[in-house]
Amino acid sequence: MSGDWRRRDSSVTAARSDGAVQWRVVILGFLVVVLDGFDGVTLGLVIPTLVSEWRIDAAAFTLPLVIANIGLVIGYSSSGWASARVGRRRVILSGTALFAVGSAWTAVITTLPPLSMARLLTGVGLGIIVPPVTSLAADNGPSHRRETITVLVSLGLAVGPTIAGVTAGSLMSAYGWESVLWVGAALPALLMPFLWWGMREPAESARGRPERGQAAVRNLFVVSLRPVTLRLWAISLLVVTTISVITTWAPVLATDYGLRPTEAPLAIAAFGLGGMLGGSVLVLLTTRFPAATVIVATAGLGAGLLLVAARVPLSHVGLLIALAGIGMCLIASINGLMAVAMSRYPGPLRTTGVGWVIALGRIGGIIGPAYGGALAATRIPAQDIVLATCVIMSIAALLNLMLALHIRGRAEPCDRSSASVRDSDLS
Repeated sequence: MSGDWRRRDSSVTAARSDGAVQWRVVILGFLVVVLDGFDGVTLGLVIPTLVSEWRIDAAAFTLPLVIANIGLVIGYSSSGWASARVGRRRVILSGTALFAVGSAWTAVITTLPPLSMARLLTGVGLGIIVPPVTSLAADNGPSHRRETITVLVSLGLAVGPTIAGVTAGSLMSAYGWESVLWVGAALPALLMPFLWWGMREPAESARGRPERGQAAVRNLFVVSLRPVTLRLWAISLLVVTTISVITTWAPVLATDYGLRPTEAPLAIAAFGLGGMLGGSVLVLLTTRFPAATVIVATAGLGAGLLLVAARVPLSHVGLLIALAGIGMCLIASINGLMAVAMSRYPGPLRTTGVGWVIALGRIGGIIGPAYGGALAATRIPAQDIVLATCVIMSIAALLNLMLALHIRGRAEPCDRSSASVRDSDLS
């Protein structure tokens, strides 16, 4: 029966009330998320070379890229169900193996149809592991450090693509485009024995694995959780839509701002470096302030910087600084959102809750490039496209404020003994 979910969850919290953090689990979780982020961008990095070698138009790769995002949505949204069925550790191991195999398969493909299938497989593997990794790492620390641990582990999603971007050029020059994908396959395969050894459930959690019904998506909409769930989903969709517009179209928009085509990639680099800084700062801030409060500030500042970029004449250096600031705020906002989900949902729902928050974000990742492309097709100035993303981010900032005020009105997170989620709510 579902009536004992709170006892199970509070036992885990009590077991970690001495402040001890199982750093082995946290570090392994961070590493596997770094590899997840690395593998997630490898196809995009090798597409320019494939266009030349396969003698096809770059637009032909739209389908594999979209299908990869569909795979991510499938993985994120099914992670809670899978974790309840077989346990988080097995899901992490299976997902890691899946995206390693998908990356290796991609490395030996020479035509587009199997490439789409390989990226679907890779996307499912990449998506299904992030929610259980973050929730397992968070459960291996005290409840007051749960948000900080979540932010620390999810920082790997920014570190991985940065490492890929820095190393891919040298790898392709020395060993060909396939080498990037082989590295993306080999590293998770090498990490798997360590994951098998180190990624273990807390003893109390292992004895009290939630029944499958407790992890059902419908339980995210019980009366006491519905306002949080709806706001989390909407914010994730809006923030990732904004991120996707910026990251997809930044090089093109940068040339409209006056940068030379050879300088345009600096726009992506500035955004990425800002994102890494934002994630790092968020780790520090969540040790002192609730994540829900912090992301009100980051979302609002991000919207403000987008407005500056849209309406204030900027030098080339000023534009890159603004993009770094935007990256810092937007990445901090989405990572902080995961931390809020981790702290607000009760134990049986954490993996499901985080998975669906990220899944809605990935839908934004599909909408964003199309939205930016539709705006670009109208041939409006780049500044007006940036202004349109500012509107999206402003709505997200307002929803963040509403979320923070709602949470402030509740005395305790949902996993504390005073939580208002009744036993009978979860079925």
